[in-house]
Amino acid sequence: MGDPKSSLQKQDRCTICGSRFAEKKCYYCESRICTSCMVPVEVSGSTTKCLTCDRNKVNRLSLVQMLKRNYYLFAIIVAFWLFTVFPIPFLHLAGIEVDPSAFQPVLIATGAMTIPFVFLFLAWQRKAPRGSS
Repeated sequence: MGDPKSSLQKQDRCTICGSRFAEKKCYYCESRICTSCMVPVEVSGSTTKCLTCDRNKVNRLSLVQMLKRNYYLFAIIVAFWLFTVFPIPFLHLAGIEVDPSAFQPVLIATGAMTIPFVFLFLAWQRKAPRGSS
C-alpha cells in the first residue's frame, strides 16, 4: 500500500490560504481553492468562485478564456460548415455543374446554425455550465 504521507503531499494546495485541501477550482481564474476560500453559493450562484476573483469583481470570462475553453464547440461549428459547403466544390471537380445560387441556402443555413452557439458562448461568459462547479 502507499504511504499516507505521500498521498497528502500529492494533494493540491489552495492558492489563497495554502491549505492542502484544494478540492475546488475557480471557474474564472482556474486556480485550485479550498472550500474556506470559496465564495458562498448564495452569493455566486451555481458558479465556483474564489475570494480573489470576488474581491476583484470578476463576473465574466475574457474572450480569450472563453475561446480556449470552448474550442471543441468551434470545431463542431467548423465541421458542420465544411459538411454543408464543401460538397459543392467536390461536385464541380467531378464534372457535375452546380448553379452558383446553390451557395445562398448553404450560407443561410450556416448563419442559422451559428446563432445558438453564439448565445451559448455569451451565456457561458457569465455563468458556468452545470458540470464545471
